[in-house]
Amino acid sequence: MIAAAAAMALMTPFTAYAADNTIWSLDRAAAAANVTPQMCTAGFWQEKDSCPDGLIMTVEEIAALNRAILDTPETHMNDLETFVGTYNGTELAARSAAFESPKGLYLYGLPVPESYYEALRQNIRSAPVTEEMPYRYGFAVNRTVIKAYPCIDFLSDDPLDPEWDEGVSSAAAVNEPLVILFTTADGSFTLVKSQSCEGWVPTADIAVCASREEWEACKNPADFLVVTGEKVYLEPSVDQDLNEKMLTMGTILPLDEEQTGTVSFRLPWNNYVVKMPARNPDGSFYQKDALLPVSRDVNVGFLPYTADNVVSQAFKSLGNRYGWGGMLNAQDCSSYVREIYRCFGLDLPRNTTRQAAIPAGRADLSAMTAEEKKAVLDTLPAGTILIFPGHEMLYLGEENGLYYTINDVSSLVAPGQPENGIIKPRSVVVNDLSTLRGNGTTWLDNLTCAVTIG
Repeated sequence: MIAAAAAMALMTPFTAYAADNTIWSLDRAAAAANVTPQMCTAGFWQEKDSCPDGLIMTVEEIAALNRAILDTPETHMNDLETFVGTYNGTELAARSAAFESPKGLYLYGLPVPESYYEALRQNIRSAPVTEEMPYRYGFAVNRTVIKAYPCIDFLSDDPLDPEWDEGVSSAAAVNEPLVILFTTADGSFTLVKSQSCEGWVPTADIAVCASREEWEACKNPADFLVVTGEKVYLEPSVDQDLNEKMLTMGTILPLDEEQTGTVSFRLPWNNYVVKMPARNPDGSFYQKDALLPVSRDVNVGFLPYTADNVVSQAFKSLGNRYGWGGMLNAQDCSSYVREIYRCFGLDLPRNTTRQAAIPAGRADLSAMTAEEKKAVLDTLPAGTILIFPGHEMLYLGEENGLYYTINDVSSLVAPGQPENGIIKPRSVVVNDLSTLRGNGTTWLDNLTCAVTIG
């Protein structure tokens, strides 16, 4: 009952709101304290001076920054181009199986027994590995999670919370290039490296290229489509490789502009023809054409990198559920930001600490007073990444003395009722920096840095 009361305190019921062709109806919706219906639209912030529409970085400048991010050790990014030749599979399997059992996790509401972790270790230790194994290369054929352990189960930090999985590390989008390592003894999981992390993915979600040359040719298409909607789906089809396949924001698909015949028994009129990654029964990679209607929220090439466009992209996910690491086909705070910036061709690191380390405009706020932080915020454009330990958000601007953000947030303290403790929005929300943390201080008090890219 306390949690329910706290949640109701968080909500500000919206009255009917007339939508035009650029916004949606907000009638009967709810929001954080101090947030009006108008603030829940991109247009409100785009009209403010903090959201200019001028180009921030060119394609060439973005490419140079991506290279610099890869070269910065503190970002812990994987330069996939450097994984060539062979590796010691026996040593890697032994090291991967030596993980320490995490404490305090639950499986189906009960403490995870040590025997569960030992079974995972045995599945890794018994993998078919040798001391000299070639790196393999491939692509994700489905949007999939990358996990710390080779298991499909959710390992929750709360016995009463089935919608949380501490084992998720990150997610890979459809057609994301991967370096592929070894597979567990039962064949169900494969260890991979993405650009942002290393972990286990279901083997059925990846396809292995015949050669590095094939991988190189397919991962750097000259003409490509970028998914700019929060989720876009292929249309229904009897072909299960294509049937209503989910494509998340920032997904990159090669265009097949030479295809003029039928695709899945349809002419491609008013459609983009894209090359979808697919998996043969033996796990090998191939591509098949699919149609995406021109009415879908996609763009040929990356979007121009402007503050206006960053805000537009951010609001496309407003209200979407939170998913730790990318679980439940969702995003957490840092993957939300990563997917938005991916639409402009920017490759950001996985988590908040690593994103704070990128070689961009960084303001250290850690030793500042609240008033000093506000003075800095007054100079920042919308879309700036604001960070405190464990969380990040995108800055929107100031209104009536309050400083607003949009972010994918898991938990916070009920405003005005801190005695009721933590509540869990677990959504992409607009809120201001007077929001409280569990330690009783505000988000503004806890800000440690601001990262302005470009």
